[in-house]
Amino acid sequence: MERKIKYPVGIQTFSEIIEEHYLYVDKTEFVYKLANDSKYIFLSRPRRFGKSLLMSTLEEYFKGHRQLFKGLAIDSLEKDWSEYPVFRLDLSTANYTDSERLIELIKRSLGRISRKYNLSSDADNISDIFIDLIEQSFYKYRKKVVILIDEYDKPLLDCLHHPELHESVRNELRSFYSCIKACDEFIRFAMLTGVTKFGKVSIFSGLNNLLDISMLPEYNTLCGISESEFHHIFKDSIRIFADTNDISADKAWEEFKRLYDGYHFARKGENVYNPFSVLSALKINDFKSFWYATGSSSYLIKLIEQNSYNLGKIDGQRRTEEQLGNITDISHDFVPLLFQSGYLTIKNYDPETKEYTLGFPNREVYEAFWSSLKNHFFRESGGGSPFDVRVLTQDLDQGYPDNFMKRMKALFADTSSEPERNKEIHFQNMMAITAKMLGLNVRTEVHSAAGRCDMLILTHHFIYIFEFKINATPQEALSQIHERGYLKPFLTDNRTKFIIGANFSTQERNLSGWVIESVK
Repeated sequence: MERKIKYPVGIQTFSEIIEEHYLYVDKTEFVYKLANDSKYIFLSRPRRFGKSLLMSTLEEYFKGHRQLFKGLAIDSLEKDWSEYPVFRLDLSTANYTDSERLIELIKRSLGRISRKYNLSSDADNISDIFIDLIEQSFYKYRKKVVILIDEYDKPLLDCLHHPELHESVRNELRSFYSCIKACDEFIRFAMLTGVTKFGKVSIFSGLNNLLDISMLPEYNTLCGISESEFHHIFKDSIRIFADTNDISADKAWEEFKRLYDGYHFARKGENVYNPFSVLSALKINDFKSFWYATGSSSYLIKLIEQNSYNLGKIDGQRRTEEQLGNITDISHDFVPLLFQSGYLTIKNYDPETKEYTLGFPNREVYEAFWSSLKNHFFRESGGGSPFDVRVLTQDLDQGYPDNFMKRMKALFADTSSEPERNKEIHFQNMMAITAKMLGLNVRTEVHSAAGRCDMLILTHHFIYIFEFKINATPQEALSQIHERGYLKPFLTDNRTKFIIGANFSTQERNLSGWVIESVK
């Protein structure tokens, strides 16, 4: 009888995975390299990518638990299995609504460490307590301390939309993390992980000796499942999945790649699959949107509410590595945050400009991202929403732009009445979200020699060029399309062209009118 494969969905404890014989993708060669090449390390990866499992693996390694690593890569690499005191803190276990909550959780974590190693501190300040415990541990056990801090930035993400609280939490964490540098002589190894990079956050100004490995090619596949690992380790899994779903193995491989592959964390290296989504799909023998469903996008929604982001311009953005590590100017640019959070990934790297081109990693993230925005922007008013993807798509596929605009007017009438900071961007975002949900080839603010049109939608037989005005007239919008030559790049295209000028009334909070011209 074939042995059932056990998938460690949601299990982040290395010892449990090994002892209970769950499937394990061996990352211990990386663990050996991390532990022996550098002393202070920082790693940024999206949530559910195995950061906590990596920290658990490091913890067991530094505790000298060699029996857990039998048969793994590190077993033949490490010759001297030494035991060290390990101080591990996980900041992902709470929602931080004030700085007092942060202090309370850190004190509780330090209390567990002090009890575990029979240490004590009379200090009240968390930084002083931390220093006391590190020094005492060294002198008591005559071993340097290993410090592992998981999800260091969770408190910062929780209050990202609240500037004053964010500053207070950041100052508290800066003081706390600076203790690591102050205790250098007592520390064997320290590693911090999180979603966001520390580049310009200034949280580590007192700990400026961290090696950031987040975008180094040699660590591209440190977390997640690489292309080669997937095809080598999961052959039996894919066969079982394909048989269960009555599809070919080739089809199964193809769908896993389309839905869950596509991540790149460096300028070169293998594709990386989302481990949580892959394992979840294999566990239940079905394709679903797993990664997005497990986490909240509330901090992104709050940022979108507060700032005038143009959501239609996300895909294809270009940034330097320095820019991708900068989330201090979040009010103007939240592309770095989308990259660090896993909504965007590296698609290409230009060595001449040193710019990375970004895009959605896979279909799971693309569809879930736009769906969550649809649910926010188009909230039902109680009578049921007219957001019928099938009908809206038919309108555009068959060349009925007037019907499309009428349905859009009905759709906008069903939205929430919350105020927006920039009504024009809000309106354009609603149009872009609609088109993305329809699965259409849509572009916003498309450049031409004379300017840029607000939105362009391409179908098999038709080209739609939109210009929107706020509190003006549809004719003014249409005139701008003509005057600025938005149609010129498509004059040689055989498809039928529709130019559409529309006006959005802030008083009515809806489309107040539109005019349409057809061009063969």
